[in-house]
Amino acid sequence: MQTFNYKAIDKNGKDKSGVLQAENAKQARQKLREMGLVVSHIESEKERKANTSRNVSFRKKAISSLELSLITRQLSILLNSGMSVEQSLAALADQLESQEQKSIMNGVRSEVLSGRPLAASLAMYPNVFPPVYCSLINAGEQSGSLASVMNKLADYSDKTRDLTSKIMMALLYPVIVSIVATMVIVALLVFVVPQVVKVFEASKQTLPLITRGMIATSNGLRSYGIYMLIIIILAIIGFARSLKKTENKINFHRRLLSLPIAGKLLTNIDIARFTNTLSMLLVSGVPMLHALEASKNTLSNFMLKTAIDKAITMVREGVGLAVALNTQKAFPPVVIHLIASGEKSGNLEHLLSQAGSHQELELSHRSQLLTGILEPALIVFMGAVVMLIVIGIMLPILNMNKMVM
Repeated sequence: MQTFNYKAIDKNGKDKSGVLQAENAKQARQKLREMGLVVSHIESEKERKANTSRNVSFRKKAISSLELSLITRQLSILLNSGMSVEQSLAALADQLESQEQKSIMNGVRSEVLSGRPLAASLAMYPNVFPPVYCSLINAGEQSGSLASVMNKLADYSDKTRDLTSKIMMALLYPVIVSIVATMVIVALLVFVVPQVVKVFEASKQTLPLITRGMIATSNGLRSYGIYMLIIIILAIIGFARSLKKTENKINFHRRLLSLPIAGKLLTNIDIARFTNTLSMLLVSGVPMLHALEASKNTLSNFMLKTAIDKAITMVREGVGLAVALNTQKAFPPVVIHLIASGEKSGNLEHLLSQAGSHQELELSHRSQLLTGILEPALIVFMGAVVMLIVIGIMLPILNMNKMVM
């Protein structure tokens, strides 16, 4: 028995889509005709998987974090209303506007109809549903509390998205100011300065040092700017390729974490994600080793990932989580102490959540501090460079006026 996805038109001329099971495509078409539907498209699940792997794997993520959060919340509501998994997926697919997203949800529903658990069905789309997501749903299915777990997962998705949005908003202004400042300075040197220089050349006066430096910089940008840009691009590409080596990647990420303010900020982000995810997985009934493996995937810093890998090996050998993490010297002492207290009191899940909240609070303070320093620093830097250019232009003009007088 195979699963087929179909699109058809009913007697009223309305479009219909869904899935059904049949021995072959011919039998599937016959069933649809018996239902009074005119088939416009039909494909087996095997064909759909091949098409999906080509379309989804190599394009941008079909479902964004915001859309995934909304889909999770809607699925949670549908399951809590008493609908079955298959009915919930069908209802969810019907209300999705994106054809690509609709195709993904119909594909998940097809897997469920063929007998696969929901977690395994979602895992068929790794670019859409991360391992943490699938691990939580698997725990909910095994414990018989899928609706409750989906509700927790929706809360977790919202919290993760809010954390990411907070960081993006904190860094957005400095990035915009940096881009604008660079564009203004380059435009002044490439387009404005050469026009003014013609006046200075006609006067045949000895130019001040600052003006000569400005003209040299302008000429350098105009003559070699494209080559400088190419060198920068090639350097970035070479650097990115060097990071493919594990040793180079670990060293680079270690240096990132040692940066003043920014390093602590990066540590807060990763550890907040890790502890919150681990807490939620353990609360949902996921075994410790599986929870650690899934939580590790939320880390962006490779050095921290390597530390967690080593800690997992130690936990598998019977060492406590706090001791294993403390051995790696990668986590802040306060997090280690909270985990140790949780293991002793049997309340590890709650204290992991507390550790995550503490890291988020530090993250908020540090991001405010970083933006508070960067914003005026960038404005002062831009003002200083523009002032130097203005001084470089004005000094020869003032000298010319003195000569005339």
